[in-house]
Amino acid sequence: MNRVEGIGFLQLLSWVSPAFPTGNYAYSHGLEWAVEQGSLHDVQSLCLWLTALLEHGSLRNDLIFLKEAWDHATDEAALMELAAHVLACASSRERYEETLWQGEAFLRAASVWQPDCERLRQMMACPLPVAQGLVFSRGGVGRDEALQAGAYGAVAALVAAVVKLVPLGQTDGLRALHHMERVIQKAVLETKGRTLADVGSACFAADLAAIHHETQRTRLFRT
Repeated sequence: MNRVEGIGFLQLLSWVSPAFPTGNYAYSHGLEWAVEQGSLHDVQSLCLWLTALLEHGSLRNDLIFLKEAWDHATDEAALMELAAHVLACASSRERYEETLWQGEAFLRAASVWQPDCERLRQMMACPLPVAQGLVFSRGGVGRDEALQAGAYGAVAALVAAVVKLVPLGQTDGLRALHHMERVIQKAVLETKGRTLADVGSACFAADLAAIHHETQRTRLFRT
């Protein structure tokens, strides 16, 4: 695994920071519906849900997409084809909007470091894992570290959403993040041997939660 050191490490911290302006605080990935229905109510249920997403669902797929974008970061034709494929895999309207809007925001913000990102943003509809993969790769981030950063960013954003929704205390949120560290490491290790042919989901409850959220009466989050 290549190490990110010096200024490259500082840049990676910026790109995965909760303050990086992708608007991820506005999205719950369907968890808002799951909380309302009582499926998520404590640290244990949250960790089980997130583990399922990383091992069998949307977050597992996003890691594959991020890896593919990292591998083809300098091939714009391949990136455009990959981006279209990722968007076609969205299981609902809100999942589509969530990954697209965050991806576009990520490229817009990353253009501070990589000005060419603005041209790419105008050239194609770019979902979040594709945006992350190409920016991390072009920024000199090793593939393993890119996968870890992408997985951690997704998990941290969903933990933050559930901390607000349940609500959980901040310490319980940290307990959830601590528990997920080994799950993330395992997911990253397994992703290295996967390709687009391995994309798929068995997390029907999570997909249905995202669909039901579209008509949820009281909503704090956009998805």
